[in-house]
Amino acid sequence: MKKKILRLVLFCFAGIMLLASCKKEFTVTVQSNNTEWGTVSGGGTYTEGTEIYIEAQSYSGCEFVSWQDGNTENPRSVTVKSDETFVAVFAQIVFSVSETQKVFFSSGNLQWSAEGTHAVADGGTAAGTWRFALNQWDTVGIDNENISSTYSGWIDLFGWGTSGYDNKYPYIKNAPNIDYGNGNIDISGTYYDWGVYNAIYNPHTNTTDAPGTWRTLTKDEWVYLLETRNTASEIRYAKGSVNGVNGLIVVPDNWNTSIYPLSSTNTADADFTTNNISSADWTKMEARGCVFLPAAGFRVNTLVVFVGSIGYYRSTKHYSDNYANSLYFYSSTLDPSYFQQRNDGQSVRLVKDVQ
Repeated sequence: MKKKILRLVLFCFAGIMLLASCKKEFTVTVQSNNTEWGTVSGGGTYTEGTEIYIEAQSYSGCEFVSWQDGNTENPRSVTVKSDETFVAVFAQIVFSVSETQKVFFSSGNLQWSAEGTHAVADGGTAAGTWRFALNQWDTVGIDNENISSTYSGWIDLFGWGTSGYDNKYPYIKNAPNIDYGNGNIDISGTYYDWGVYNAIYNPHTNTTDAPGTWRTLTKDEWVYLLETRNTASEIRYAKGSVNGVNGLIVVPDNWNTSIYPLSSTNTADADFTTNNISSADWTKMEARGCVFLPAAGFRVNTLVVFVGSIGYYRSTKHYSDNYANSLYFYSSTLDPSYFQQRNDGQSVRLVKDVQ
């Protein structure tokens, strides 16, 4: 009797092992619809019945839309049943700046330090390093008063057209207005444009973008972006504070109001208290394409003023011998075609054209 029971046990065990050995292995392939817009993970070869997770991660300026079969879970749980392929669908987060041109914005304001060297568009290298701020709300503030050809810290307020080309260095501060930029000619598409001339380090991708990757908006593009553009939400901008920093929030063309309920939208005379956004909420908004332009103040020679209350952002448009056009905003005003002295230091936020 004991032998029969033992044989039965061994038989059952052998059966279980046979069933286990009969389980198949399958390959799960995970792909991106555009490797310049986002990356994917979680693919591989797994035993039938294994539960795995696949994930899509978008790059700056892009967003994850869904998997190709319409599923929007991310990360997504998958039970392995067969060889399968899952394609993550990414899309660029764009802003219309004219009826025909769309762009996306750099991940932060432009900054410069005298440390290091960088490539330039006309060949060779130039002194100093250009980079984008790590966070969209980051500003250098009062430390811009240290501006010089040898200052190893960072500055982020620049005279008009001070890309470093033609001796228009980012650290000049007291030259006559006419000596900034390119005389009475717009700097659009020229080497006087910071992004056109310089290689720029991008801390979000840990890469250095080649000269010509980025550019500065024209006056007309600032006007279209903030005053004319049609969007899915009918919202173009709102004032507010992000992580305690005052500034201007610009939403992409496809903004969904369910992500965050912005108040006093498209209202030039709204103040910064209308939207108080935490860093956690901003993380969600930024992931869906929102741009924040901090009120970084401006510099007159070596005096920095109105940090946290006024924002000036450069355009490529000259106005006269003494002035160039800028986006200008504070608590009760917004003017995308304002003009200010060329030698004043102002913020620069660059864009990349969407082809």
